[in-house]
Amino acid sequence: MDSTQLIGWIFAIVFIGFFFLSLLWLRGRMIRLDRMLEEGDIELLDKAGIKTEILNHAPVGSQILPYTPYVAMTEIENESQN
Repeated sequence: MDSTQLIGWIFAIVFIGFFFLSLLWLRGRMIRLDRMLEEGDIELLDKAGIKTEILNHAPVGSQILPYTPYVAMTEIENESQN
């Protein structure tokens, strides 16, 4: 094995290691967020990187459905007038 192959293998191993470490970091963030939501931790509203403005503006009795797209409309169209 010459030096270029060795350098290539080192880069490949470092890249794969970095990839798996980033996956572990993201999983840790998800677990921490779930724990904070379950506990009702108020510090969640002040955490950097977490967008909460939609949750703050939801009317009382609203349900949050995960993975549901939100489309804001400024006017309600009345189909019966057409």
